Amino acid sequence: MASARELIDASPLSRLQIRVILLCTLVNMAEGYDILSMSLAILPITDDWGISGTQSGMLFSAGLIGMAVGSIALGPVGDRYGRRPLLIGSLVVITVGLLLSAASRDVTQLALARLLAGVGMGGIIPSSPIIVGEYAPARKRSTLIALFAIGIPLGGVLGGAGAAVLMSTYGWHSAFLLGAVVTAIMAGVAYFGIPESPDFLAAKGTESSRKKLDELISKMKLTGVPATGSHTTPARRSPNVSGSAHLKSWALATTCIVFGLVNIAYFFGNTWTPKLLKLAGMSNNAGISGGLMFSLGGALGTLVFAGLALRFASMWITMGFILAGSLLFGVLALVSTQLSPALVASALLGLCMTAAYTGLYVMVPILFRPEARVSALGIAAGLGRIGSIVTPLGIGLLVDRSWTTESIFFLFVVPTLLAAATIAYAQIRNTRESVALAVDGEKASVPAA
Repeated sequence: MASARELIDASPLSRLQIRVILLCTLVNMAEGYDILSMSLAILPITDDWGISGTQSGMLFSAGLIGMAVGSIALGPVGDRYGRRPLLIGSLVVITVGLLLSAASRDVTQLALARLLAGVGMGGIIPSSPIIVGEYAPARKRSTLIALFAIGIPLGGVLGGAGAAVLMSTYGWHSAFLLGAVVTAIMAGVAYFGIPESPDFLAAKGTESSRKKLDELISKMKLTGVPATGSHTTPARRSPNVSGSAHLKSWALATTCIVFGLVNIAYFFGNTWTPKLLKLAGMSNNAGISGGLMFSLGGALGTLVFAGLALRFASMWITMGFILAGSLLFGVLALVSTQLSPALVASALLGLCMTAAYTGLYVMVPILFRPEARVSALGIAAGLGRIGSIVTPLGIGLLVDRSWTTESIFFLFVVPTLLAAATIAYAQIRNTRESVALAVDGEKASVPAA
């Protein structure tokens, strides 16, 4: 009989699947706002507390350290206990971290609060995209994950605009309070609106999980659902659809490297653009506008990625956007003292780097088995944060040593080129192994004479 995964892949999207994907996108918006909130608040915080470039880097890195710890430590929780409890618990932790951020009175308190919020975000990073991927039919998985990823830049744009208005009247504390309220609402939305993923229930294989899977598939009203629970028997794995790698394979090492290089470039652009534009001679408002344009371009980037993923291999698309981002870092370096060109370059850079960042989440369901996906994504995202943790501190030191904005932007051409080369290797090797596994499967299915 057909497995749950085969039924999902063969059926059109149900209302429940659409609802889950939309709600995960809303959760992603809350995450996107929290990522941007520190980069927006850093300018008034600097004016208020008179902090140095190194201290600014420490505040940026605190959240990223929390993300790394949360991704690595909490990723296995999603594979063992479920994607849903990990998602809800992470949202609660973020809410507490944002409330403590708003109440902070010095750099140390704020850094610790950002660390806690980062741990919560580290739990969302491997759970929400996997939920989307496991509710999506394989033929639409890359596109739906890309559309889901629009939540991060969209949350940055909408939340950032609201935060800018609030900060002008109530100060930087209001930016974190806004995030806390929105994230708390999202925790309630996830609790009442997002069921456990079908792939997790099928992989767990207990009597309780089989019963829940039967109920879930009934609610999804998938075509050809059998009357009994026999559809929970796993089907033969297709390497191109469900992934074939495990946690000790070459795929994990390659994914970690790509995550690390792309994270370095993405979080640098997303967090340091406002302050670097100000250092180049622009006003606070112009610097904030540069950060918002990065997020606005990012929202468009996810849509472009989603459209391209309908026709082309998603990993090649990711490589193309990384190469374009490398070029745009050089362009932004050249126009960083000119307002209009800098804003356009920021938007285009946001488009390319967010599209590339989206491609990272698409890689994991392509490469890994269901029982290893959350762990793989958590480990890759966590270890991949190492570079993005060190980068803000390093940039802060460069700023304090009077490096120019132009030189700093040029520096990020290097990691983007390396990331493009690494993902090309991953795509080529995965294609070869998928073909080999498919041939072996066909040979095994031929009856003996």
